[in-house]
Amino acid sequence: MTGTRNGGQGRIPVYRRVESELLRRIRDRELVPGQRLPTESELASEWEVNRLTIRQAIGELARAGHVIVRQGSGTYVAEPPVVVELGLPPMPSTDADAGSTAAIADYVQQDQTETLVDLTDGDTDRDAAEALQTAGPFIRIDTLVRTGDQPFLVSGYWLEAGRFPGFAALVTERVALFQILQERYGLRLRHSWRSLTATVASREDAALLEVPPGSPVMLRDGVNIDGDLVPTMYLRRRLRGDRIRFTMRYDSA
Repeated sequence: MTGTRNGGQGRIPVYRRVESELLRRIRDRELVPGQRLPTESELASEWEVNRLTIRQAIGELARAGHVIVRQGSGTYVAEPPVVVELGLPPMPSTDADAGSTAAIADYVQQDQTETLVDLTDGDTDRDAAEALQTAGPFIRIDTLVRTGDQPFLVSGYWLEAGRFPGFAALVTERVALFQILQERYGLRLRHSWRSLTATVASREDAALLEVPPGSPVMLRDGVNIDGDLVPTMYLRRRLRGDRIRFTMRYDSA
C-alpha cells in the first residue's frame, strides 16, 4: 500500500469537521449526557451544509458511542462509559508494539507487515493534545497492519512536531517508528497507559479493514513515555473484532 502525505486540513471532509466540533462540545460539556442535540435542520443551517452531511456526522458519533439516536425523538448525548482501571507491571514499547502485537497475541506476530496509509505534518487532534499535555501541532502517522494477506488493525500515532524536527521525512512505506525514535533521537519508549473500548468501524477504517461500516472493532489507545517520564507518543489502534480476543490470566498462587 502506498502512503500519502499532506500538511493541513484541506482533505478533511465537511462531515468530519462537523463531527469533531460536536464531539468537542460534548467533551467540553456544552452538551451534557442526556441532552438533546439540535435538529438536523438547525445544525445544517449553522454549518451551511445539507442535512445529509449532518446525518453522516451524527452517524459517526453514534457508531462511536458518543450519542444515541432515538427514532421520532431526536439525538441525545450518551452517558459516559464506566472506566475500570487495572494495574500492570512496566512494559517497554518495542518495535513489535508498532504493530500492537507485543501484548496481545503471540500468533499474530508471524508474517506481519505494517504499511503507511497517510502522514500529516501539522495535525491538531484533541485527544493527542490532552494525552501528550501539549497543544501541538503534531506529526500524525496512519498505518495498516496485516497478518499474512488479511488486514488486522489500523493505527494512528501522534508525536509533537516541534520535538522531532525532520521526523516526517524519515517515515517510509514500511513503518518503523520505534526504530527511528531509538536510532535517530536516542529515545526508547515504554508504556504509560492503555485503554480498551468496544466500538464500531468508521467508513474509513472499514474500507482499510475490509469489513462493512459499523462492524465491531476494539479501540486500543494509550501513551508511551520516554526515560524522563515525559509523554512522547499518543497512539490509537482499531482492531477487527472478528480477529481478536483478549484473555486475562490471574495468578492463583
